[in-house]
Amino acid sequence: MHPGFIHHWRRQRRAACADAAAAYACYGAGAAYGRRWAHEASRRFGDAAFGAEGFGARRPVRFLADRLDLDDAQVAKLAKIVERLRVEREQAAVDSRRAAGAIADALEGASLEAERLEEATRLRVEATRRVQESVARALRELHELLDGEQREELASLIRSGALRL
Repeated sequence: MHPGFIHHWRRQRRAACADAAAAYACYGAGAAYGRRWAHEASRRFGDAAFGAEGFGARRPVRFLADRLDLDDAQVAKLAKIVERLRVEREQAAVDSRRAAGAIADALEGASLEAERLEEATRLRVEATRRVQESVARALRELHELLDGEQREELASLIRSGALRL
């Protein structure tokens, strides 16, 4: 935080705690101030969950459920699709790190170990292919899950860049 801003921050905090029953409860317990801030933020920005929860693994599901106006059954199926896609991408990241290590090992010796280098590049290609197949499968399942209007909104989100695959 910039030092010049501290005065304004403290003044804002004192104003927020002015109507509290006990000033110590507001200043001494950060949770009281945090809850008050979350309530104010949700009132200001019109989102009941703003500030109450972090952006965890369920963020894409919540975003799509809100934007596509999904019902509960659709949200449950979407969560499964997104989870499978997330797991496949994490596995590809692990394979990529493993391949980077193998490439480094192949280059480390006095002579280039062509077999290890070839194996490492094959591992990277396979990981990329699996992710591509997983994305295609997820898109097919998503297409089956949505109705026509929801598909149009999804296509709009992808075109605008609000949703990346």
